[in-house]
Amino acid sequence: MGEAVSLRRMTQSAPLPRWQALALIAALSLIWGYNWVMMKVAVTYAPPFAFAALRFLGGAVVLMATLKLMGRSLRFRELAPRWRVITLIGLLQTAFCFGLITWALSTGTAGRSAVLNYTMPLWVLVFSVLLLKEKVPGAQWGAAALALVGIVLISIAGGKSGSLPAVMLALGAGLTWGLGVVVTKRAMRVAPMDPLALTAWQMLAGAIAMCAVALIVPEGPIDWSPGFITALLYNIGPATPLAYVIWFTLLNRLDAGLASLGILLTPLLGLLLSTLQLGERPGLVEGVGMGLILLAIAGLGWVSGRQARKNRPA
Repeated sequence: MGEAVSLRRMTQSAPLPRWQALALIAALSLIWGYNWVMMKVAVTYAPPFAFAALRFLGGAVVLMATLKLMGRSLRFRELAPRWRVITLIGLLQTAFCFGLITWALSTGTAGRSAVLNYTMPLWVLVFSVLLLKEKVPGAQWGAAALALVGIVLISIAGGKSGSLPAVMLALGAGLTWGLGVVVTKRAMRVAPMDPLALTAWQMLAGAIAMCAVALIVPEGPIDWSPGFITALLYNIGPATPLAYVIWFTLLNRLDAGLASLGILLTPLLGLLLSTLQLGERPGLVEGVGMGLILLAIAGLGWVSGRQARKNRPA
């Protein structure tokens, strides 16, 4: 969401027809939403850090190959001098974020993990004020307060059910993702970078870090069952190269507010699909908390869209 303006400055493309835009938003939301089910399936057969390492190492390689097949440059010479910030982004947005969320999934529910992970816009708001000194509209603070109430309710429910550690891990994943987005915004202000090439390289950096963690932390063996292989292939296939190409196409050729619909629909679909396939049923307090967070995400996206339209050059 935060990189939309920088991306548009780099590569201005014709807007998508509305039906194509809605089709792409629906496809992206389904791909990423269903991936919460696939990740939960994967961690029933494999330890969390080993799965995360395989997912992103394979995903980075496939994304790089996809870019080459598209005729896109990986921009190695351009990005190599900025390896420190790219590594930092990879640690925050790939290693820490997905290391924590995969750990959370190994002990908690997919739907709750999805909703808490997608508190990312809330943390982007907080870190943008603290690190970038940005001014934030009051409506966004109202949405943030709503999300905070939701987090407190889920934490209370988690404490009573014994799943508070999984709640905190998923929340930490959203926090590190948000910090990674703000670091990316700051790096883009210094000098714009091709977003897809940046995604591929930071993903590789994060994957290497996750491989090191998987080797150091004692974990059980992987059960290379058909279920695990299917979940892994889904993660390194549709959920990575295809999804990121769709995402950056939307950011480049669509209003930022409309593109950010995926930020709301993904956790909502993750919650619904995990209920249908995995039989997860949140309790009343937890369900109310999730609803408040989803409402807050919608509010943050709506206000961001209004701000983007207001700041768009005439």
